[in-house]
Amino acid sequence: MIIQCPFCGAKYEAPPGRKFYVCPYCGTVVSEGKTYESVYIFQPRVDKTAAFQAALNLKPTGSPDDLPQATPTAAELHFLPLYLYHVSFQPLTELETDAAALAMSKPPVELPRGYRFPTRWKTPFKPSLEKIGVFHQPDLDPESAFYTLGEVVEEAEAYAAVFKTKVTVSWRFEGIAYFPVWALEYEYGGRRYAAAVDATDGTVIQMEYPLSRRGRAQAAAFAATAALGSAALGALTALWAGLRPELGALGGLIASTGAAVRLAVFAAARRGRYKAEAKL
Repeated sequence: MIIQCPFCGAKYEAPPGRKFYVCPYCGTVVSEGKTYESVYIFQPRVDKTAAFQAALNLKPTGSPDDLPQATPTAAELHFLPLYLYHVSFQPLTELETDAAALAMSKPPVELPRGYRFPTRWKTPFKPSLEKIGVFHQPDLDPESAFYTLGEVVEEAEAYAAVFKTKVTVSWRFEGIAYFPVWALEYEYGGRRYAAAVDATDGTVIQMEYPLSRRGRAQAAAFAATAALGSAALGALTALWAGLRPELGALGGLIASTGAAVRLAVFAAARRGRYKAEAKL
């Protein structure tokens, strides 16, 4: 079937039977005869120079001291499509909240698991703004995207559980917004690395970086210390409990295996990876 977008006027073909139809040109959503003309944008307030400064001055674990002197090689501003929702948890009305979910399945930059996008400080979208970056169109429908907000629902349910109350989750689709992210590349020691920076406030979302010799050596030392410390603690615990200390030491070593292996892998690598915490 052919649909004409009520916002930008473009015509596009869409399969029949869907609850939501998204214009591939401007992102306007039509659902069951209702038009959602609420299209917004988060203004980029961080230019590429400031974005590189934020990334190269981050100083993640094990990075070389002279990383700020790395050479920027490429920068591209991407606008990621977000669906906006108003979420209710009946009967606890105090838990009502606004939420935003990524509306595309394969974003151009890697995002940390559970990364939360803001819902405030957006402004109305204007088609003329498409010249300032690469705009990506949604390929998920609002229903599917909502289920990626599992942590929002889990937090509300955990709160309700304190009061021994079961909540019913419902949501209202509020529109679409475009969120700016800088995709950066830089060179250090003859190798190239990538980073992604939030263009609204300069937060480094994720970053690849070179590992210095000192950083790898420290990681190796931490791995050995973690293993020996766990073994010693296990031995002391076993001795206190009247058991053979060597069995406790073995148990401590086994318990610390996961952390020690991660540190050992980090020590052997030449490329580190930083990911921001889930943003609230």
